[in-house]
Amino acid sequence: MRLLVCLLMAASLQAAIDGTVVNRTTGKPQPGVTINLIKPGQGGMRTLGTAISDAAGHFVFEKDEPGGGPQLLQANYKGVNYNKLLTPNIATSNVELDIFEATKSPAVAHVAQQMLMIEPNTSQIGVSETVLVENTTNTTFNNPETGELRFYLPPAANGQVRVNAQGPQGMPLPRPAEKTKEADVFKVDFPIKPGETEFDVNYVLPVGSPFTFHGRLVGVKGMPSGPLRLIAPPGVTLSGKDIQQIGTEPKTQATIYNVTAAGFFSFDIAGIGSLHQQDTGSDDDADRPQVTEGNPRIYAHLRWLLAILFAILGAGLIFLFRNSPVRSPYGK
Repeated sequence: MRLLVCLLMAASLQAAIDGTVVNRTTGKPQPGVTINLIKPGQGGMRTLGTAISDAAGHFVFEKDEPGGGPQLLQANYKGVNYNKLLTPNIATSNVELDIFEATKSPAVAHVAQQMLMIEPNTSQIGVSETVLVENTTNTTFNNPETGELRFYLPPAANGQVRVNAQGPQGMPLPRPAEKTKEADVFKVDFPIKPGETEFDVNYVLPVGSPFTFHGRLVGVKGMPSGPLRLIAPPGVTLSGKDIQQIGTEPKTQATIYNVTAAGFFSFDIAGIGSLHQQDTGSDDDADRPQVTEGNPRIYAHLRWLLAILFAILGAGLIFLFRNSPVRSPYGK
């Protein structure tokens, strides 16, 4: 009987989700924040309920959907979404959902790394630009008017580009590239939260051998940035007065160059090569920008679903390890 009562009490506790919205900029609970309880599924993301934090920053969802499974708490504060993933192994009581104050000043962030990978083949030249932005403050940079990232898209790309953005402890999400008043310069609206944010810009150019790449160094005005590195896979050579070879990456044998010019720059591309797998059935092919018809709606949430799946698997492995009678010390 006692066991039955305990099980009923546990089920009752698991049926409720409560916690506090904490403003990490002020260090205090934040009232008046709207929180959505979201459930992923085959039909996409479904909102199970909405709550607003009270004067003490507290919120509660009386019960979730039967059947368990991962859920997502999403708070919107001053135009920025903050997420908290709840997997079955995580307690759903006294949850802390962190938010931050926002500023339009780009000075709170800086470009830590900027890399441009060139991958020519017999039919096209794949270009992948990666920008890592660090925010070491306790304030989010959010300015949709200027965008939080700006990049140059060569006219030869015909406006076809794909952008993914990944926030701290988040997952890559597709973001639209918007035209600016400057020719061939685009902006991306994705708030820079405290921590590291990664942007991946992918496009293709027509093939040619040799081929002259014309680029331009651009950025958000007021955001400090460092040098632009060029990455050429084995078999590919870059040359020109605006770049300088600085070394070779030991594992991939890719050649690294530094762009020495300010503003506009150019370099010649010769040879073919790739750092991706060459199998036609490889998942890496999906990372290459291409013009396609629209995918079903579930594809928009595929990265979320995969991330949640891996989180569940990871939690299960940790549980089995901790309860193993013959476990050995573990560490990296």
